[in-house]
Amino acid sequence: MSRGFIRNPLDVRLLILYILDRLILPVTLAELTDLALCDEGMNYFQFADALGALTENGHINRFDDGSISITDKGRSNSAICAKELPYSVRTKCDRNTRALNKTLKRRDQVRATVTPAPSRESHTVEMILDDDAGNLMTLKMTAPDRLQAELLAERFQDRAEQVYHITLATLLDEEKG
Repeated sequence: MSRGFIRNPLDVRLLILYILDRLILPVTLAELTDLALCDEGMNYFQFADALGALTENGHINRFDDGSISITDKGRSNSAICAKELPYSVRTKCDRNTRALNKTLKRRDQVRATVTPAPSRESHTVEMILDDDAGNLMTLKMTAPDRLQAELLAERFQDRAEQVYHITLATLLDEEKG
């Protein structure tokens, strides 16, 4: 017998809305699944059924890129019914959504895209670093092939702050030579 608190379809729907209401940006299906299956009382099939019903009823949006977000209707219903979820489940969801929100914020503020040049012999990497106030740095580089371009994009996403600080220090250094 399962030991979780979320067992009936309405509770599963409320849990999904509760989670989405606390996220700062749309999430992937995998991210939402990881957050929602935090309770041992429900399984993936219950989750999938609830997600379909919430989409059909206009409580959540599913975008072409596969991301998912809550609608105003879903947010309103979540606010009304949030207290119906057991406190321990809400606490666990709050902790997990805070952690994911940090990841989502970084993903939104540090971006890199690779596009083939018109000649198709090289690739352009556009690397963007933002903060809460706006853009800090946009850097475009050309790489001789797709593999190197993707490596530049990946490394920038891992080390964007370091690249920014080194660039800033280099440009503001008053010594010549």
